Amino acid sequence: MSLTPMKTTTLAPALSYLLGHHGFIYATRHFASGMTVRPPAVLLLSADDKPFTLTLKNGHSVTTSAAIVAPRVERRLDAREAALLSFNVMPSHESFHVFGTLQRAQVLALDRHAFAPLDASLCALMDGSADLSVAESVFEAATQEAMRQLPPTAPPDTMALTCIRELEADPGISLEALARRCGRSQQMMSRQFSAAVGISLRDYQTWLKQRNVLDLLPTGRSLTEVAHAAGFGDSPQFSRTFLRWYGLSPSNSRNAKYMRVVTRHRYDAGKDAAGSTGSGAT
Repeated sequence: MSLTPMKTTTLAPALSYLLGHHGFIYATRHFASGMTVRPPAVLLLSADDKPFTLTLKNGHSVTTSAAIVAPRVERRLDAREAALLSFNVMPSHESFHVFGTLQRAQVLALDRHAFAPLDASLCALMDGSADLSVAESVFEAATQEAMRQLPPTAPPDTMALTCIRELEADPGISLEALARRCGRSQQMMSRQFSAAVGISLRDYQTWLKQRNVLDLLPTGRSLTEVAHAAGFGDSPQFSRTFLRWYGLSPSNSRNAKYMRVVTRHRYDAGKDAAGSTGSGAT
């Protein structure tokens, strides 16, 4: 769901494997995107070992067949020659804080050959023959290998973990009330949280309200209903934000011409969005 399809009718729809609130995998061939910026960290792997190019806002480019992109880094992606898998690691995933430490580097090329034991599964994800159990297993194995290639990092601050637990229990809590529960001033709490997790406390709180977007889009609800359920004021605001995150409009992301979604949820038959499949589908 992270890239804009090239304007051609010969390409098969992309595949999106929704893995709950901790992440999703997007599989596509010969695609490119404009500038995007999103809350999750992203691990990019070329399934066929062909290179892709990431270009940052400052003009710096990285050409590689494996890379990690830190959270909230603005970049353009050209993968028109590659079979690409995009592992989106959400802020609630246990490894997110590790990738958040890459803010200064922004993008880091990885050793693609170290992911070779996953090659058969990566191909299954690309061709749609993998189910969610395979997707979940590959997601965890790939993120673990990516972390192995990064410099060692300290575990997240205990205060940050307390904040995360409180926010999970009450996403709408005010920062003032959260600071009291954590025993810090708002300024100190926000600074320590950003340093430990990799995104600001306010951005994390916003993401908690909006993380249901990927689950809601395949249900067949109107874009206005999805927007309101995810905390957006209206559907135009939601569409602009989604396009900035993933380089694809929400309407195209639920269009079977562009996207096939694999999810563990089964929706009412009359409300299924085109292109959605249940957990056992391939």
